[in-house]
Amino acid sequence: MEVQLSQQPDKLRWKLTRSGVFTVKSMYVDVINSSSIPSFKHVWAVKVPLKIKVFMWFVHKQVILTKENLTKRNWTGPTRCSFCDRDETIKHLFLDCPLAKILWPTVHIAFNITPPSSVNTLFGT
Repeated sequence: MEVQLSQQPDKLRWKLTRSGVFTVKSMYVDVINSSSIPSFKHVWAVKVPLKIKVFMWFVHKQVILTKENLTKRNWTGPTRCSFCDRDETIKHLFLDCPLAKILWPTVHIAFNITPPSSVNTLFGT
C-alpha cells in the first residue's frame, strides 16, 4: 500500500477507476472478476433477467432480508415465517418451510431441477 503524507486535506479516491470517482460499472466489473465468487460464476451466465441473477447471488451470500437478517439490523417486528409460524431464516424459506417443500417438486417436474439439500447447493454451487 502506498501512502503519501502531506499537509493537504485528505481526499477519497476510488482505486478502480482512472478518475478516482466511484462508478457502478467499476464495482460490477470488480465483483465479477474477484476471486471471492468463482464457485458461483455460472449464475452470471444463466439466461435470466439480471435482477434474478442478483437475487440468486444474494441468496448464495445469505444476505437477503429474511426476518432473521432484519433482526440482526435491530428490526423489532415478528421473526416468524408468514406461511408456517416458524423462525424465518434463508434455509427455512427455501428448504424447510412446508410451502417450499411443496414448490420444489413442482420446480423439479417443470424444469427438471433436482431439489437442493442445502442453501449452498440451492443454485448448483
